[in-house]
Amino acid sequence: MKRKMVWIGVPWLLTLYLTTACRISVSMCLLPAVFMLLGAFRLFRRISTAQLLRILVSACLAFGSVLLYRGVVMKPVLAHDGTYGTFSGKVISCTAYDGDKASYQVKGSFGDGTSGKLLVYTDDLGADYGDTLEIAGGFSAPSGNALWNGTAYYQAKGIFLEASADAYVRCVPTDHAKTVRMLRQYRAKISARICTLAGTEAGGLVSAMLLGTKSTISSETNALLTQQGMRHVASVSGMHLVLLLSVWMALSKRIRLDRRLAFLGAFAWILFYAVLVETPVSILRAGLMYLLVLSGPLFFRRADTLNSLCIAGILMTLFNPYRMQDASFLLSLTGTFGIGVFAPWMTARLSREKACSKLGKQFLSMCCVSAAIFPVTLLYFREVSVSSPVANLFLLPLCSLMLLLAFCIFMTGGIGIAAKPICFLLKILYDCWVLLAHGQRISTCIPGRWIYRCFMRFCWCWSALYSGRNAAVLLWRFRLLYHFFCFLRERLSIPLAEAISLSLLFWDKNRR
Repeated sequence: MKRKMVWIGVPWLLTLYLTTACRISVSMCLLPAVFMLLGAFRLFRRISTAQLLRILVSACLAFGSVLLYRGVVMKPVLAHDGTYGTFSGKVISCTAYDGDKASYQVKGSFGDGTSGKLLVYTDDLGADYGDTLEIAGGFSAPSGNALWNGTAYYQAKGIFLEASADAYVRCVPTDHAKTVRMLRQYRAKISARICTLAGTEAGGLVSAMLLGTKSTISSETNALLTQQGMRHVASVSGMHLVLLLSVWMALSKRIRLDRRLAFLGAFAWILFYAVLVETPVSILRAGLMYLLVLSGPLFFRRADTLNSLCIAGILMTLFNPYRMQDASFLLSLTGTFGIGVFAPWMTARLSREKACSKLGKQFLSMCCVSAAIFPVTLLYFREVSVSSPVANLFLLPLCSLMLLLAFCIFMTGGIGIAAKPICFLLKILYDCWVLLAHGQRISTCIPGRWIYRCFMRFCWCWSALYSGRNAAVLLWRFRLLYHFFCFLRERLSIPLAEAISLSLLFWDKNRR
């Protein structure tokens, strides 16, 4: 497979990230250096002329799209920074906080007719999606702090200004967007039903996984998710969408539904679920990729994960290049690359017959995902969970089962005859999940030098019996991994290095 879209999508995304993260002058100095490097690759016949032209054209178009977006969309809105005026528009997102406060994202126009979006943090006015807000006061650029870059976060959403705290805000209720409001009300109803029957802890986690209601997660569950590197479970992402769509595809195959009708049904499900959970970027990315994979056979084309990922990335950044600065978008891209491209390449030679090989393959896949998202996590969150591969290997199946059970409650409308026994099972599964999570956390607190000495003795004994070159190679790999993870974290490094070295042992043995 030639993967032509890869030679277009990768330069596009990298150029967008470079241009949006740096100043225009810095980008204009770096791009010629990159072009010279590509010319050197072409000179030594590492890439073809057609590939070089695709890279150059894609990078130039990406750079031009950023300049166009800044001149047409961004600068007219930022011209109101530090000024006083009026703004009127429709509510596209609302979030309630404690103390009768709420934040609204409003899409409309300023007093001089300039169109844009505005962030409003004020008293809870009871405004719903589609209602009109009229704001009068000062405007300024959103600010962040040392731990959170608020400017980049809101720029990725197309928001460049926020209303001042003392601005006058008036809500005008409307009857618009009845379908969206009905879906949001149904979402709140199901969330409350699950939390009532399954308890605040189990129900809060399940509601967050299915419906994206992060406010329902308890502090204990939130701490466990953070420590185990499983925050993606509580955020509605591509994993949740694909898991739910797999039910539809299995049903369509069971009743022998035509491929075109199955494609239209999947499109309707994606649209319905995206509107239900307020259209996060991970759902949009996963929906586009899933539709591209399904549309391949309709046009007699073979689907490819990397091609689909590049196409989805281009389409999602076409009208807002600053989306490349969104942490959730980058995590979605890198995570999909890790599980769909990097992991299959790393595990291609592993045997599928033995149980230990299957377990090693799954663990190695989790390590590939962790390695793919490692730079983004470290850059945006300043912390990394080293125990994430092991935790995902044992805890993720429980979360998937809980999600499928919650989906049954969602489809039956939360009626008692179906919801009560399912919520009882959800409580049991949640208790098992908490028990495993606590056990994983305790195991990482064992002194690393004990594990290291025991494992090194095992390696020396095994190498003496095996007495081959592969044993020495594996031992050398383990030492490198040990020192590498010691650099990341002192205690958690030892169990993870042990597990990775064991998987490498099985991989080297099966490769023979």
